Amino acid sequence: MFQGKLLLPLAQTLYLWVLGVTIGAIIALGVFGAPVIFKAWFYLPDLPLTKFHSGILMTQIFVKFGYLLNFTAFFIITYEILAFKLGASRPPFLLFGGLSVIGIFLFTLYYTPYIIEAQKLGEEATGSSAFASMHIQSEWVFKLLLLTLSLLFFSRILNLLGRK
Repeated sequence: MFQGKLLLPLAQTLYLWVLGVTIGAIIALGVFGAPVIFKAWFYLPDLPLTKFHSGILMTQIFVKFGYLLNFTAFFIITYEILAFKLGASRPPFLLFGGLSVIGIFLFTLYYTPYIIEAQKLGEEATGSSAFASMHIQSEWVFKLLLLTLSLLFFSRILNLLGRK
């Protein structure tokens, strides 16, 4: 009985922490990281870094970030399924969680590999209209992911506050 009373709040806290860290990382990468990487010439004018080179650097950051995203997706799946089975889940959580997982896997398993393959083909491939379209789509998925994770995070917090 004592373990159950401690385990649930611990799982909820860990879940919110993982969501918060992931949301913070999305904001940090989108607001702070990408603008600096893609305007490196402004900070280091003597560094011969092209937009193509900046893209390669940013992609490597997103590859590493993909590990956190995939971990978060599996955590969401596990937590939300268990919460549903325990009766501690409602449709908004499942919707926001499901959309977040779809967004994560689209970003890590579809867009990121596409961008990596295009970069391997060289600067000409990343200058194509097809690449530009995929890149814009990946940016929208990233923004929607921020939205769905935030909705999941805040709806879970409001749910916890409502139970007290």
